[in-house]
Amino acid sequence: MAVWSTGIGTRPFIVEFMKQIGQANRRVLATDEWLRVRECDGVYAIGDCATINQRKVMEDISEIFRVADKDKSGTLTVKEIQDVLDDIYVRYPQVQLYLKSKQMNGIADLVRSAKGDAEKESVELNIEEFKKALSLVDSQVKFLPATAQVASQQGQYLARCFNKMKDAEEHPEGPIRIRGEGRHRFRPFRYRHLGQFAPLGGEQTAAQLPGDWISIGHSTQWLWYSVYATKQISWRTRALVVSDWTRRFIFGRDSSCI
Repeated sequence: MAVWSTGIGTRPFIVEFMKQIGQANRRVLATDEWLRVRECDGVYAIGDCATINQRKVMEDISEIFRVADKDKSGTLTVKEIQDVLDDIYVRYPQVQLYLKSKQMNGIADLVRSAKGDAEKESVELNIEEFKKALSLVDSQVKFLPATAQVASQQGQYLARCFNKMKDAEEHPEGPIRIRGEGRHRFRPFRYRHLGQFAPLGGEQTAAQLPGDWISIGHSTQWLWYSVYATKQISWRTRALVVSDWTRRFIFGRDSSCI
């Protein structure tokens, strides 16, 4: 007998909350890059009940141009763009992903794609040329999977932010505000993929780890056991999990109640 279970459903509490804040037509809550629920100040959401809506570059292109154009000349030089590039990378990670996907070494290559030779810092872009240079970067916007690894990193991120909230008010560490003054209190949440495991049955597991390292077999199953056990939040849970594995190894899996 084969039993297949898949999919996740939205909890009734979340469904009701989404109706109250005008997100009733969505499957999960929409948050910004700081995990704050959209249009609901002071409320945060992590894990399967939420998804991050990454801000698009083209939505803010005019404001980005204004911030970078410090001399108010109506044009941008390569140097002016480079001066705000680190903040752009942090606020809009799709820019860096796009440069990498196109094998571009830096902003000069991106400018060259919009306007000829960009070797000299004197090369200037007007607003339309700047839009053209960045018109395709939003194609690299990524959505995070609904996995425990994502939720765990989000929880650690929020805990750090809450613990440093008071200091961040006086000494913000985030990127410059494109729409507004000053800086954001914190850097946006960034997910770091640490790999994934897929149990295959028959005491075998497949693993994909950073660096495109892939392993399949019994030894990988034991690696999965060790990682899974260490990720439990308490020693009690670890003991219960390990004891369950031990009973299953000795007596087999009990499917009589299925």
